[in-house]
Amino acid sequence: MSPRRHDRNPLGQGAARHRASRRAPHPTTPASSPVEPAAENPLIQVLRPALRSDDPTAFWVAAAPLVTEIADLRHHPEELPEGVDLLDTFLEINVAETTALLHMVAVMCPDEELRSRARVGVSARRQPMPPQVSGLAQATVTEAVAFSDGAGENLMVELALPRGVRAVLITYIPWSPAPYVKDAFVIGESLDGVTCKYREIMARDGVSLDEVLETVTAADARARFSLALANTPADAEQSADWEQWPMLRPFVDFVVGLMPEGGTGYDENAVQGVPGGASLPVPEQPPWILEDGTDLVEEFTSSAHAASLERGKELEDLTAYLMILLDASFGDPLGWDPELAEWVVSEVLPAVPMLPETAVERIPSTLPALVAWSLERKGEEPAIIARTLSVIAPLLEEFPARRADPRVRARRLEEQVDFALELEDPTALRLADLALRAGGFEMLAVLDTAPLPAEELALEQVAEDLQGLAAEIDAHLVEGVSALLEQQPGSAALDEVLTACRRLLVRIAQLDDAVLRRKASTRNTAAAIVSLIARGNDLMGYSPAPLHEKDLRRAFELRSAPSQRARSLMEAAALPHHYAGIALADPELLLGTTRAELLRVRGSL
Repeated sequence: MSPRRHDRNPLGQGAARHRASRRAPHPTTPASSPVEPAAENPLIQVLRPALRSDDPTAFWVAAAPLVTEIADLRHHPEELPEGVDLLDTFLEINVAETTALLHMVAVMCPDEELRSRARVGVSARRQPMPPQVSGLAQATVTEAVAFSDGAGENLMVELALPRGVRAVLITYIPWSPAPYVKDAFVIGESLDGVTCKYREIMARDGVSLDEVLETVTAADARARFSLALANTPADAEQSADWEQWPMLRPFVDFVVGLMPEGGTGYDENAVQGVPGGASLPVPEQPPWILEDGTDLVEEFTSSAHAASLERGKELEDLTAYLMILLDASFGDPLGWDPELAEWVVSEVLPAVPMLPETAVERIPSTLPALVAWSLERKGEEPAIIARTLSVIAPLLEEFPARRADPRVRARRLEEQVDFALELEDPTALRLADLALRAGGFEMLAVLDTAPLPAEELALEQVAEDLQGLAAEIDAHLVEGVSALLEQQPGSAALDEVLTACRRLLVRIAQLDDAVLRRKASTRNTAAAIVSLIARGNDLMGYSPAPLHEKDLRRAFELRSAPSQRARSLMEAAALPHHYAGIALADPELLLGTTRAELLRVRGSL
């Protein structure tokens, strides 16, 4: 068991004064009047109290998601006139709130063109700004510290701005399966003040901050941040536990950029071995062993109800698992009823990751016998037993198809990672992550490293009325992938990348063709497909990936990254969510070099 974690804001003032939305509202047309629209614009209503707040961090927190919106155009392009982007709408509304937002864009936007346009816009504005806004261009990092809880560390840096403004960026970075940013928030206090409060809080838990507090050079802090951010997907979903992350990412990237390069980051080989407990706690007495010593698993497998089932360890293990499931959820290993049985068969068992396929194949025959025996042993009325069995009978007929459903399979892969996380075993977690990327442990065990063959788009597998659209997307794929790979010769083979992209397009058309029928640019759709394949094969993203988002935009002649379209296509393709980016979860979408790297990492564990 790792020490108690101090990865939340403990300072009593809230990590954020109000919750910032990951997807901020946006105007549908450019403002024609700088006065009336400003009063009604929902964005202005969000920014106004933050700009006027006494807390110097309030505006950063409120505006950071908008910087992401402006950079990535996560709104639908059809909602704005042709040739107009979201930044244009803020440039046209000349009020203090948009001026402050332009200051943020000018220093935090990852796109140089947008930063330049924002700087030009700021130069024409005359509204007075508070120092936490006007002083962003003069901000510096003064010092950094860190302290560990055994499973990760809190990395804190102090930011200094003109007129005495001080703030502290606090991030929690778990070390396993690789360092990544789990939470980040900013507090409008000095670093001395923050550490003083941490010291008091940890002392109440019997822990000394001074024993674990480490002074970190700014260069080393940048190196640690850079590695952790590289392992953190740009489109990470917001957890209910975190009020500022990941919406604060533009601000975090900005602060990291203020620190010098050349430092030493995490030793990944060292942090992977951090002790955190080897296995889940095992109850002293399994739920199938009663106080008088009766073994319920043995009693069932020896009963008339199980007479037609093949005896052996596999049946015993499956029975024990089902009893553990009921006991853990409802405190009774025999406590079946119609509603519970329906939930277990339709929702739990299709997505359960830890049962071998041979055991899963036995569920349709074993479960009715176990349910009937359990309810008889509890003395339930025959009518209740019959109703419970009648509820699960059609569900068990559909069970193999339900478990094979691509979206359920994605859930199962995600659950495998969650299960490994509960084990607090870094090796188990890294293996589960490799299996997620490969499509499961069975797929990981049989991976080969042969390059994908050159293939044309399988139009015959696409609905007839969509074949013309698919062919148009394919033409953009050929043109765009060629232009993309020319920017980094040798990064990947053209035919192999095109094959993976074409297979993904066909998969989307088969699983959810509605996403292709929506109004969207075929060029944007092609770029989004390439983005998914490139990120899932570690060709694009943060260093050391050879390609970057700007390369994709240039290759497809896009003004902004196809982030929203990529997210929609990812859901349509039933790709599992991955803590560090895109998991294609299918060897047929992985390049030979990617599969070779997965095998190399597996062999090192």
